Amino acid sequence: MRTKSLLLVPIDGSDTALRALRHACRRFRAGGYGTLVALNVQTPMPSSAFVSRRMIREHHAQQSDEALAPARALAARCNVPLDCRMVVGEPAAEIVAAVRKTRGDEIVMGTRGLGRLGGLLLGSVATKVVQLAPVPVTLVK
Repeated sequence: MRTKSLLLVPIDGSDTALRALRHACRRFRAGGYGTLVALNVQTPMPSSAFVSRRMIREHHAQQSDEALAPARALAARCNVPLDCRMVVGEPAAEIVAAVRKTRGDEIVMGTRGLGRLGGLLLGSVATKVVQLAPVPVTLVK
């Protein structure tokens, strides 16, 4: 059996994202994956006369560290190596871009459970990723 290159788990700090990571850790330990990546996507912020680009970068780094800290702890408890990354952009597009760039084999992500109507009205990230991803996407509730 060929070792799969990468299992990508978007992490936004939510409980559902951590449930998805827990599922991904079990899959990783079962074999078939070479790398488990936790990806945190930060929403872009415009700079202004009051907020510099440096301040925005620092803010994104701090927010990302806070979102990824529980993921790092969970992976450590599961004894699974975790590669944590942060990007800035529109979440669904960045998740799909990351899996393409890394030639990942699968995305495992949480869903906030908005339901069909909520997803249709608000346009969930999970729905967009499922539509755009060139690889299988496993959604964890």
